[in-house]
Amino acid sequence: MKKEELTALGLTDNQAAKVFELHGKELTKLQNSVTTLTTDRDGLKTQLETANTKLAGYYPEWKTKVETAEQNAKKQLDELKFSYALNDALKAAKVRDAVSVKAHLKADALKLDGKTILGLKEQLETPKADKGFLFGSDEKPPIFSKPTPGSQTGALTDNEKANAALREAFGRKGE
Repeated sequence: MKKEELTALGLTDNQAAKVFELHGKELTKLQNSVTTLTTDRDGLKTQLETANTKLAGYYPEWKTKVETAEQNAKKQLDELKFSYALNDALKAAKVRDAVSVKAHLKADALKLDGKTILGLKEQLETPKADKGFLFGSDEKPPIFSKPTPGSQTGALTDNEKANAALREAFGRKGE
């Protein structure tokens, strides 16, 4: 911003000088805080470098151990993800006994792709054909008994009468 721009807005030369003075103070505060933060950052960087060199001097194998631990954790996480996805896929395939079906699967041929398991459908065809009892079906079970037909007179049984009396006692009529 220039002095001419402020005078064009209708400010006097004295007022424009005051605006620049206030703006200069604010700008100085911001520059001081930036300088302070930069100094703090540089100091922390040197502290980190010093700590890393000391750590490397005390125990030189720490980097390899950290990398090995990270790899092992990633491998375990991938195995868990695969296991959960396989269990979900077996539930979706209506498997009754997942442990028995897993014994018939070739784990090396299965691959996790997002949340789906590639190659599972093909491998489930053989156990479905040979051991169909391990899988649920969509058929409804046969009905073995039905209520006996007869005239329902609408009379309450002793249990229903007792329940109605309890409801009335607790102020819950008609529920």
